[in-house]
Amino acid sequence: MHVVAIIPARGGSKGIPLKNIQPVAGKPLIAWVIEACLKARHVDRTVVSTDHAGIVEAAREHGAEVPFMRPDELAGDSVTLDPVIHHAVNRLEADAGTAIDVALTVQPTCPLLKPETIDRSVDILIEGGYDSVMLVREERHLYWRRVNGRFEPIFERRVNRQELEPLYPEVGAVFASRRSVITPEDRLGSNIGHVICSEEEAIDIDSAIDLRLAELLLQNGGGRR
Repeated sequence: MHVVAIIPARGGSKGIPLKNIQPVAGKPLIAWVIEACLKARHVDRTVVSTDHAGIVEAAREHGAEVPFMRPDELAGDSVTLDPVIHHAVNRLEADAGTAIDVALTVQPTCPLLKPETIDRSVDILIEGGYDSVMLVREERHLYWRRVNGRFEPIFERRVNRQELEPLYPEVGAVFASRRSVITPEDRLGSNIGHVICSEEEAIDIDSAIDLRLAELLLQNGGGRR
């Protein structure tokens, strides 16, 4: 089984300029997930897809491959990850002449992702016969939604938090996909498995506050070193 981890890391970022190479606990942000992929026992190659020379340098310095640059048409703000991953697997297969069995989408903005979670995603994908596996986190809150300008509860009655039915929002840290389901429009298929991750692994850097929180956790043993 040939497993490739693809880390999509474009240079543009509205919230934090060049977010993917901002220093976090002594390393560029992207370095943390590169190291997690390199330590995962199932990952055969760790590849970064980027359009920015500075990210190329940081990625290679920390052990990732950057065998090609991402085309400009796949580097805009409105481009989703599906065509980016499809482009990457096509290029890797064409250049290496080796078929990919499983492609992992690993977000560079989740520095507390653990190698064991990457491996668990692959294990569940294979053992469960799924098209793909995604990370989710468990939440129990009194949620409301807006309907026609009014807020309505989506819970039946007010109870203590531990009694609520949990909800499971997606965590983008890692998606494991069989190569056969990856197209420019999709990388999940219809038969999707799930892994519940920790609160720390679910941290996704989107703001300066997220950056500082992740740094604090990494510096104080809340994440991996």
